Amino acid sequence: MIPSPIDPLRPLRVLVISGSPFARAGLASLISAQTGLIIAGQGSPDDDLADSMDLYRPDVLVWEMGWEPLQYLDRLAELRDALGRPLVPVLTLIAHDSNAPSAAAILFNAGVRGVLTQDTNPDRITAAVIALGQGLTVATPAYFPVVAPNADSASPLPVDTLTPRESEVLHLIAEGLPNKQIAQKLNISEHTVKFHVNAILTKLGAQSRTEAVVRATRAGLIAL
Repeated sequence: MIPSPIDPLRPLRVLVISGSPFARAGLASLISAQTGLIIAGQGSPDDDLADSMDLYRPDVLVWEMGWEPLQYLDRLAELRDALGRPLVPVLTLIAHDSNAPSAAAILFNAGVRGVLTQDTNPDRITAAVIALGQGLTVATPAYFPVVAPNADSASPLPVDTLTPRESEVLHLIAEGLPNKQIAQKLNISEHTVKFHVNAILTKLGAQSRTEAVVRATRAGLIAL
């Protein structure tokens, strides 16, 4: 049985899962403060998750997995088998260490639709929840080449031609920062920022900053 499409006119129902009651409470508070999102319920990985899904009927499941995310692979498989249908979109939050990129790839292969680090900006977490509710996939930028290695295979963009500094500027543009704030963050002049922005637009064949972000996202240069 395939879940019905999510009605864009109603709030997204979110189920928060974590082994830590403090993490659950924090995530629930964060998510419920966002317009268009409501907390349908909270639970622990040790709960009967199939029952929780039937009880709360979430549109998106946010699962804080901590330092050992792969210990939950069996729980994900059990949940999928018990429901007898594709998983509700799952956003996982994991700790960042040297093994995290590989863990992210394994989690995506297991059926999750989003992997972010636990220290991700709160606004990005709520944006990711909304994105999953709209059928999109999200990943921490550092993990994107691992979880979507062929993301740029169909793109003609010169993805290897941006300099490290241009990449930094591009990511800050994607965060919506104006030139003045980019200059402050990178400790460079606004004139230098303008130079980098013009170079980015030229290399990506974009006419505006927004178009540059869209083209870079499609090419796998940046991710949510």
